[in-house]
Amino acid sequence: MTRVATAVCSALVLTWVGSLGLARAEATAGEAAPTSAATPTIAAPSPDAQPQKVDDAKKTAKAAALTPILPSPRNPLRPAFQLYAEIDLPILAVGLVFAEARLFRSQPAFCGSTASAPPCEPGDLNAIDRTTAGYWSPGWQTASDYGLYAVGVGAAALIFADEGFLPGLNDSVVVAESALAATAVASIMTLAAGRPRPFLYGDKAPLSARTSADAGLSFLSNHTAISFAIATSTLVTMRRLHPGSKLTWIVAGVGGAIATFVGTARVLGGMHFITDVVGGAVVGTSVGVLVPSLHASPVSVVPVAGDGQHGLALVARF
Repeated sequence: MTRVATAVCSALVLTWVGSLGLARAEATAGEAAPTSAATPTIAAPSPDAQPQKVDDAKKTAKAAALTPILPSPRNPLRPAFQLYAEIDLPILAVGLVFAEARLFRSQPAFCGSTASAPPCEPGDLNAIDRTTAGYWSPGWQTASDYGLYAVGVGAAALIFADEGFLPGLNDSVVVAESALAATAVASIMTLAAGRPRPFLYGDKAPLSARTSADAGLSFLSNHTAISFAIATSTLVTMRRLHPGSKLTWIVAGVGGAIATFVGTARVLGGMHFITDVVGGAVVGTSVGVLVPSLHASPVSVVPVAGDGQHGLALVARF
């Protein structure tokens, strides 16, 4: 499942990078030349300042500025987030590599993972997780996969339908970053914990499942972390696009319900304990808020004061 999620995010990144040329072409064809959001304001030089030093200061400031990625210069109100090449591309690259970490584990779980070994001892578990020890249901496992697909496809469909292609692609990258960050954090914790899955505490699972390296990857729930990250980051996106709208409550309800279903299905399928799912939900929700919050909006409201002018101005930064 991690491989599928990673492949989808990789395809999204490639599509996004390929669209940058089209976006910049739109900017060139615009009536006014865009101004970089990352270009700092330089104070007016003093009368005795040397022209050469002023020029050097401007060049230094320009070289240090981030490179904004322009999704749609003709509609500055629609992208919810401002992306930068120096920030978002490295985040996506590191996230993709970390997401693959689970695929390289070769060591099986330390108990119940061989044909001759007895199941893991339920008495070693806490009282909450002991109630689901030994669960095994391929049907619920498949249902959790479909639930994860649903929350991902639903989020993308909502964003693209609301914003159009380029702005939607821009904001979908932030949602993909949230999902990758969630699976990266979950993968690191999972590999570090090495906790046996619930089905190793019984004999219902086939031997092929019990002897696989995946049998020792219970804590945290990767499915749950990704689902809650996508649902939460989509909610943050909709709140920016439609502040005060009832749509955000619908997104929160539907997204939260699907993500909760995914976590529940992972427990009923015998793939995770209750605490694994709760931990995944906390990580996914936290990352779903954090990653979008690190991205500023391309639009800002600034005060205007001058000769006979007082008020607010809407400024689009590209």
